[in-house]
Amino acid sequence: MKSLGPYLKPPPWPRGWPWTWRKLLHVCRTWRYVVLSSPLRLDLYVDCSDSSPVRELLHVWPPFPIKVTSFDLTDNIIAALEHRDRVSRISIWLTCLRCEELATIIQEPLPALTNLYLARMSGPGDENYETMPALPATFLGGSAPRLQSLILRSVPFPTLPQLLLSCSHLSELSLHDIYDLGYISPEAMVTGLSTLTRLMYLCIGFGGSFLPDQVIQHPPLLTRPVTAVLPTLKKFRFEGFSEYLEDLLARIDVPQLESFRILFYQQHIFDIRQVISHSRVIGSFNRAEVTFDLFSVFIGLYQSDGTNPVKTLRLGICDGPDEGLGWRVSSMTQMATQFSCLLSSIAELDVVSDPSLDHNDIFMDNTEWLELFHPFSAVRTLRLSGDVESHVVSSLQQLTVESIAKVLPNLQNLYFRQSRGSEFKFKEQPMELFFAPSDHPVTPQSA
Repeated sequence: MKSLGPYLKPPPWPRGWPWTWRKLLHVCRTWRYVVLSSPLRLDLYVDCSDSSPVRELLHVWPPFPIKVTSFDLTDNIIAALEHRDRVSRISIWLTCLRCEELATIIQEPLPALTNLYLARMSGPGDENYETMPALPATFLGGSAPRLQSLILRSVPFPTLPQLLLSCSHLSELSLHDIYDLGYISPEAMVTGLSTLTRLMYLCIGFGGSFLPDQVIQHPPLLTRPVTAVLPTLKKFRFEGFSEYLEDLLARIDVPQLESFRILFYQQHIFDIRQVISHSRVIGSFNRAEVTFDLFSVFIGLYQSDGTNPVKTLRLGICDGPDEGLGWRVSSMTQMATQFSCLLSSIAELDVVSDPSLDHNDIFMDNTEWLELFHPFSAVRTLRLSGDVESHVVSSLQQLTVESIAKVLPNLQNLYFRQSRGSEFKFKEQPMELFFAPSDHPVTPQSA
């Protein structure tokens, strides 16, 4: 049986796939013995769902950890949750009524709990996400010492920072669709994060256009003492408003950050000095991508090893389809201008647009594209995709050779994305075509 040792480990299934270890029990008696005697190494657990005969399962199998998956919080699930010392993973989708019931059931710690996923789903009479009741401070008995992953989707938990103080093993924290009842101030959030020295992934997302009055009335100070260091944080994702993020970032230090993704809601003016300061930790970037779609505009900065991006910064603004292309270009110019200190090493720039976006904005002057390109003075290669091609070409053709050198002084290569059937490729456009006399404009040719 020693020869089986190296092979006794769960396969690298994609996240969320079941680990069907029971099949191994039917190989032979030896395999059955080895599998059942290696529950920790093989990550064995009893899977309990709404339709599972839980009491029978728990009676038949050895005392393996319990995984709970539920969409209705049935009696079977309640029976599984009664085994507090064995419940290790919980994934439950809740209606408003079931959320209150769950909070009543789990008022004591689950000492074996490592993964917790709670998500809201609509039920009769609770279509409004903001009607979801908040989890109380007594949830989980206020302690989860072995918790490694915590994901909440539209489930408010305003006293979460108190629970986090006990979660020293937490490596993933994701909070999605935060509304009034689930609001946690930046100061309280940082207090909860302060003990998470193993945290590798952090996501904080507010719902829609929710903007608490507290943030508007008390804008963040530019100088705040750092009260939390997250030494292992690699990825940080934020969706909401810049005031909250700036206040939060002013209080934390993330020395190992590699990926930073930000989406602001309905903001035309914003201050992102803390974002820039923390982005410097990621390092220098050599490629940028500006994306215009139906609901938002994004700028992505990438540090590539020659094949795939290894470190990224992505920042966007979401408003809606009523805002035209001019607003998006203006917002992107504002972002790029504030990010200018991070763009000094950008050698490649891609500009992409969604075909469903209305590109005929009567309030937009094509010269606004030139203002967008100013911060990208080091760009040598410019690639254009979608209907933005005609706008950019028109803007460049209005310039003289000297003016081109002022806007994009290092530009050497210009490419247009052409399509043939389902295949795409970039076609090079000779730079001298843009130096043609203005009374003989030249348009890019298809491949």
